[in-house]
Amino acid sequence: MATQTLTEESTSRYVQAGDIRLHYNEAGSGEAVVMIHGGGPGASGWSNFRTNIGAFSETYRTMLLDMPQYGKSDPVVIDGDATRYNAVAIKAMFDELGIDKAHFIGNSFGGATSLRFAIEYPERVGKLIVMGPAGSGPSYFMPRPLEGIKALNAWWDNPSREQMAKIVDLFVYDEKFKTDELIDMRHNAGLSRPQHIEARRNSTNRVTPDFTSELHKVQAKTLIIWGRDDRFSPLDFALNMLWRIPDAQVHVFPECGHWVQYEKSDEFNRLIMDFIAND
Repeated sequence: MATQTLTEESTSRYVQAGDIRLHYNEAGSGEAVVMIHGGGPGASGWSNFRTNIGAFSETYRTMLLDMPQYGKSDPVVIDGDATRYNAVAIKAMFDELGIDKAHFIGNSFGGATSLRFAIEYPERVGKLIVMGPAGSGPSYFMPRPLEGIKALNAWWDNPSREQMAKIVDLFVYDEKFKTDELIDMRHNAGLSRPQHIEARRNSTNRVTPDFTSELHKVQAKTLIIWGRDDRFSPLDFALNMLWRIPDAQVHVFPECGHWVQYEKSDEFNRLIMDFIAND
């Protein structure tokens, strides 16, 4: 099946999106589904969604985007709100590839970028799925700065495998996923592109802004997904979004951390494909 034959190399693509070159992995045909990774070190479209592309590509044109400053995309310095910068880049990507509309699946910072795109370009969004998105308002469950965010910033400021191990420990709930292979993969990926680290350090705003007051502008039918044991985005963020997005629903996975698409990949795939297919 597709899951067995797809590789990062065989699905690798590039597109010129305005002034920058973006990398993405693509497989399948049909309605476009764009998956957008989070903001942790070593993140990329393939790293975050490699366990999902096979199932989705059997029905959809599935695209795993490397955001600017990540993966094989350009290491640009971003002044101001990175979610707005990314939204503009994605629109340019769509225009270049002739994509009128796509379903969005965004994790963490990728969820915040997806929300920003849905606010700015509602006519280009089909269904919207976000998992533990950043920028979702205040939390009454966890004090700031959040435990997971502190761990990410510590790696960005002083990269080490020991710090990456702490990040992975916070990312996932199930001990079986906290492997040396995963730690090494993410740490080595982060170190492999020092120009991306430098670009991020030179960017003016490393904090995702709170755009709670704009969530009512989201027109897309929205599925909000959370891991109950998320230590990066507190569960009460989900309720804040549910109250403000006009057509939204929430699904919470028990015994699951920040990487729902990884820890609960089969259930995640079924849930979202049903959500996209049903009106």
